[in-house]
Amino acid sequence: MDFWSDVLERIRWKIPKVSYDMWFSRTEVELDGDVLIVKVENQFSKDWLNSRYKKIIALSVYETLGKKYKIQIETKDRPKGKENPISKTISQNPYDEIKNFIAQQNITIKNLQQKINELEKKVVLLEEVDRIM
Repeated sequence: MDFWSDVLERIRWKIPKVSYDMWFSRTEVELDGDVLIVKVENQFSKDWLNSRYKKIIALSVYETLGKKYKIQIETKDRPKGKENPISKTISQNPYDEIKNFIAQQNITIKNLQQKINELEKKVVLLEEVDRIM
């Protein structure tokens, strides 16, 4: 669906890059009447989008298409309209997903800490220049 890239672009500007990359980079969509079906990789992602990003998705779809759609989030492997058995409600390896998410967050924190250190050095230099003048 061509419009989905426009919707994703709107979402990308509303949430942190790490979150966007983690939750939206591998999504696909399907339109079924007034229902927009967002397909995600696994149950963990489905639950996360449902609990934290469903309203942002709906708003971004409305901003892009000018029409309200019911947002339904499904896993890519699940046949439409059928619930996964309880044994499959937990993603195949949620530990790895959480571990990857934490690793991405740590990289972001490290990059931000480097920027803070650079800014602190600049402030010290500016203070020294100000003291000299």
